[in-house]
Amino acid sequence: MDLVGGGPSSALIERDLSYVGRSPRQAQATADSDASPEAVWAVLIDHRRWPEWFGPALVSCEPTSAQESGVGATRVVGLRGGAAIAERFIAWDEGELWAFTGTAAKPKVFASLVEQAELHRLPGDRTRITYTMAFEPAGLLRFGGPLLAGGISRALKSALRNLARRAEEAAGPTVGRS
Repeated sequence: MDLVGGGPSSALIERDLSYVGRSPRQAQATADSDASPEAVWAVLIDHRRWPEWFGPALVSCEPTSAQESGVGATRVVGLRGGAAIAERFIAWDEGELWAFTGTAAKPKVFASLVEQAELHRLPGDRTRITYTMAFEPAGLLRFGGPLLAGGISRALKSALRNLARRAEEAAGPTVGRS
């Protein structure tokens, strides 16, 4: 199995959405945005532009299926240092929730991976974004699982602040004004 950039990759154990509640490890972050859920969703599903807001570890995010959105759509995320993860969407509730399972990775950092993004409308047409990464570390990394989860949570918190800001900018100058 090859991912973008060539070289071998390893298959992950694909999981369903219930894995979020039963995985051995979780990393989670939450951020509030003055933008509406629709504005946040538009930024969240623009796969190719993820590197603009996610953070320096993520260098590319490319759809790999004809259908770029919805359950069954696939993409490959490229990470700094040449790592990559292939993903397949397993949940897609327009404007509210999406989730994917990892299908392959190079190198194999995870045995299993499910990531979920949830958007909740707040008063004033604002949005609470909650991102959960449920995973099982692979190989020797399982011994560093708590440290790995803590580092991922910090990165997710920064990414969500950037996502919230990007959605506010995209929504225009009336966002945040009552």
